[in-house]
Amino acid sequence: MDEPTSPNPFLIDSLNHPLAAPIRKLLTREGRRELNQILIDDEENILQALSAGVEIESLYFSGEDSPSDLLRQKLTAGATIHEVAKRTTKKLFENDKLSRIFAIAETPKPVGLDMLQTIKKDIVVLEDLSISGNIGNITRTSLALGVGGILLLNMDPLDIYDRRLIRASRGYLFALPMITASTKDFLAYCQQHNETLLVMDMHAEKTVDEISALPQRLLIAFGSEKDGCSPDLEQAAALKVCIPINNKVESLNVSASAGITVFSRLGFNQRDV
Repeated sequence: MDEPTSPNPFLIDSLNHPLAAPIRKLLTREGRRELNQILIDDEENILQALSAGVEIESLYFSGEDSPSDLLRQKLTAGATIHEVAKRTTKKLFENDKLSRIFAIAETPKPVGLDMLQTIKKDIVVLEDLSISGNIGNITRTSLALGVGGILLLNMDPLDIYDRRLIRASRGYLFALPMITASTKDFLAYCQQHNETLLVMDMHAEKTVDEISALPQRLLIAFGSEKDGCSPDLEQAAALKVCIPINNKVESLNVSASAGITVFSRLGFNQRDV
């Protein structure tokens, strides 16, 4: 049974504390939608969010894992800091990954296709990807290699800020435009604005080493490892390229494929990294 709530409002030592329920809600998509807030784990990721202008409402720590002086200095003005008792931390997260430093922030505003008009660099397009680890790794690699943004097709904008994806990206998703759209709307946009769409196709005749010299901005699309991009996306592509691999290997993980492709493109974009 939980102990009575502490009279100290900055110490959360029970699930009965008024701040406990919102934390538990934010572990679910429905809770994030209802509260219009997200939960960010780990100091490194919180600092990345702050650097990108994300408004932190409150910061939480457990036990000896106290926030650093740097994090306290950079924290959004007016943000409150709360200690969470260790036993309560375990109860809050239950079967989810436990976090000893985390923050609650306002949900960043969704970014739509119009953002593409303001970005001059290549865009990585991910269609129907559902594994947070893949999306997070691709986001981190894309930022490192000078990509201008990530376009996620057929993904609920709320899922961008799933705590698993934030962790997988090491917080770098806050540093890149994360655009969401349907495949249908994306293809209409490409046609209207005469965009150059490149699709990865393991059966293509051209290889990734041929794309470094292309002068135009590219929208480089990846699908799942199993199914690849949709037929509609493949049909609309102006370019198709493959990564030559040993025929003993059936395919590459999409994160590996994205890393190789974006690095191959680096020859043209290197000055902008």
